[in-house]
Amino acid sequence: MKKIILGKYTLQTPTLEHAKQQAELQAIVFPTLSWEELITEEKYKKHLEIFPEGQFVVLDGDRVVASCTTLRQNYHKEHHTFLEISDNLWLGTHDPNADWIYGLDVSVHPNYQGRGIGREIYNARQDVARKLGCKGQMTAGMPIGFERVKNQMTIAEYCDKLIKGEIIDPTVTAQTKCGFILVKPLFDYLDDPRSGNCSVLMYWPLDSKTKLSENH
Repeated sequence: MKKIILGKYTLQTPTLEHAKQQAELQAIVFPTLSWEELITEEKYKKHLEIFPEGQFVVLDGDRVVASCTTLRQNYHKEHHTFLEISDNLWLGTHDPNADWIYGLDVSVHPNYQGRGIGREIYNARQDVARKLGCKGQMTAGMPIGFERVKNQMTIAEYCDKLIKGEIIDPTVTAQTKCGFILVKPLFDYLDDPRSGNCSVLMYWPLDSKTKLSENH
């Protein structure tokens, strides 16, 4: 897959040559994430063997300015972590017959954020879900705004207010504007103090009648 987005960037399936830049980019975008939860060059290359149609990069010329990693998984009502759902980021948990495209990350270089690149990536993931006959896409968004109020409330209180729409989070709220519906917090989902080690499970169905949450 390869197409021009926003009039000047190329969104495409990555090649093996992009893996090094993808790994470098993720470390820039997620500076507080634990090292074991950062995708390495070797793992990016493995993703292309397992599920190439679910991986994207956005290029500005030859430079990788955004990257996306996904696999196919069914909806898990029980708790899971970032490393569990991804087989420690090797994608060994990918199920080619599963109902949902599960997004592990969207990395957009700080200098390119706010230009609509992330939305284009989410739209591309919906296109993949449609082509593969999936129900849509799921992901777990990091509530990074918690860092600003961590002395005022717990991460559980923050997520409760976020899901109720009482507060705005830089990441999670932006994802809801793309089309995602919030389901529930996943406490201890990852090791990232900025987000209270938590992520918020969410989904974007292709069919509006598909409901996983009372927030729908």
